[in-house]
Amino acid sequence: MKGITISKLALAVVSMATVAHSQTNGLALSSASISTWGVQTNTPQWNGDLGVTYTRQGCPDAPSSCMAFTGRIAVSDKVKVVLAIPLNATTTAAYAHQYSQLSLTSPFLAEISIDDFADQYRALAKVVLNPAAVVAQVIANVKTDNPRLAFGATIYESDLSNLMLQNATLPAATRSKFDYIHLFIHYRENGPNYSAYVAQAKALFPHAHIIAGSYAVDRRAFLPCAQTGTAECTVQQDFALFTESLKIQVQEMQTGAVDRIEFFPGYYGTESQWTWSDPKHCAATEVDECIANTVAMRDAALGILNGKVAPPTWLQLSPTGSAPVERYGQSAIMDSAHDVMTVFGGSDWTGGLNDTWVLGGADGKRGTPRWYQLAAVGAPPVASYSTGMYDPASDRMILYGGATGTDVWVLTNPNAQSTIRPAWTLLATSTTVENMPNVLTGYEQCTYDPIRNVMMVYDSTAGVWVLTHANGLGGTPTWTMLKIADSGPSGRAAFTTVYDPTSNRMIVFGGSGGGVDFNDMWALTNANGQGGTPAWIPLPTGTATVPAPRSGHTAVYDPANDSMTIFSGIGQPADTWTATHATGVTQPPVWTLVNDGASGPLPLLYESTVLNTNSSSMVVFGGLDTDIRNTVAVLTPVM
Repeated sequence: MKGITISKLALAVVSMATVAHSQTNGLALSSASISTWGVQTNTPQWNGDLGVTYTRQGCPDAPSSCMAFTGRIAVSDKVKVVLAIPLNATTTAAYAHQYSQLSLTSPFLAEISIDDFADQYRALAKVVLNPAAVVAQVIANVKTDNPRLAFGATIYESDLSNLMLQNATLPAATRSKFDYIHLFIHYRENGPNYSAYVAQAKALFPHAHIIAGSYAVDRRAFLPCAQTGTAECTVQQDFALFTESLKIQVQEMQTGAVDRIEFFPGYYGTESQWTWSDPKHCAATEVDECIANTVAMRDAALGILNGKVAPPTWLQLSPTGSAPVERYGQSAIMDSAHDVMTVFGGSDWTGGLNDTWVLGGADGKRGTPRWYQLAAVGAPPVASYSTGMYDPASDRMILYGGATGTDVWVLTNPNAQSTIRPAWTLLATSTTVENMPNVLTGYEQCTYDPIRNVMMVYDSTAGVWVLTHANGLGGTPTWTMLKIADSGPSGRAAFTTVYDPTSNRMIVFGGSGGGVDFNDMWALTNANGQGGTPAWIPLPTGTATVPAPRSGHTAVYDPANDSMTIFSGIGQPADTWTATHATGVTQPPVWTLVNDGASGPLPLLYESTVLNTNSSSMVVFGGLDTDIRNTVAVLTPVM
């Protein structure tokens, strides 16, 4: 931030999980909408009230050092990391490539960002002839090994007309590759114009999500109140302009123009410990007044946010382009980095399908959603009830089984983000007869470990199989049946499974067996067959209120927050529930009713449900209710 040297400061950004907040202030905040700097400088009370699960961390050191440092924060505070690194001509591009590689085994790293971007870019232009090429290379390197790793920058309202950000110096093609813009107001009197600045930022960075920056701190000593003046704000002006701007930012968030709100600085509940001795932060004779004004701003922010943050709501999309035919039992994946959903196969009234479709702008937040059919080379046979999985590192869709059997196919470039033509390939797997999984019976579900490239197939009546090199790269894909004690879930069909690569646990919820529906949860440890002997653990619930027993539902999972969300089910309303601590590693799962379904789609069967982790949006496509559907509905936020 301006006036802050890039150092080891934590910025907590948006939580992707629905969390149980402290009730001290009577809050019901949406944790997918609030961010705060300094996760480790806040009191636990404030972190709980605001639902802090992300942190932006500045670090100029070598990537190995920064990752070790931020990794400790990620573990201790259970947060994901947005890492701000310096922009220079000598190390940034190389560091970006290293971060892309390291992020594959450190899923807590969500974004590489450049703070004070305009100033750093101006400084870069003084030492290189083509600073735009440096930025373009940095962005490309961020994506080299992990396409899901985002790139972002901090921009101030006073930067939006800066010539350094225009086409002659920073080409539109480069600006279009920014994933996030952290848009802060520098001058208090500019705050009431925030909506106009959002529009300007989106014009400059058309594919970026906007994060609204808000200075929840006495700012009188840092800058004049107005951009064209020299006079400081009065205490009353500083407070009033802060609250007025925050109300506008909340409105922008509710309309979807802004993804989340990001407060600066940290030190929530520890305001007196901030660096007030710096004359840029406060005059030496006014420290008590600065602290009191900051505390008042934060109390006012709670009042503004209380009950006014948009609750999880459904949005029915109306994509352009020719839509796929109505279907059920299809498989789908989500590329959150590009907000693209890819759909394969399923069935209509006449039989099975084997077409492939892509929906761009799938969460309804970044441009107009659009359908187009993927002109891929080759295709699997018609498949209903197959399982699709996405590997972001190789940018491949993995397809397992379905009504056709246990074949495994991979689709290159499934999101159509490059000029390389997508292609389907049947994997030649290796195994012995006793290690081959059974044909899909309705008692099986699949999950995927993107870090170790292992697919898991679980049949509650027969066992668990793993397929190594499941994306077809790095070695021969080989099936192995795991040796697990027979102490797991009872035999059941139409249940859901999700997988957490950090804890290496597969979570099973619900299903039906013997004419009875279930709502129990089970965890399989060492689920990918690596790191120890796999074993089943029944998970108790940490709440009295739990979802009704169900089968035929769908489920999504966010590893960053250890949160599983389930949707609908046979004979159930179109309700949505989220379980935090879903793996049961730190404490029993805590269930929350996210949405009762009253304003959402009709209850569905055999729909596909995917999660955009960047916007915390659950996208539901197709399925059966009173008829076959090809509609798309989005619930935001879900976690």
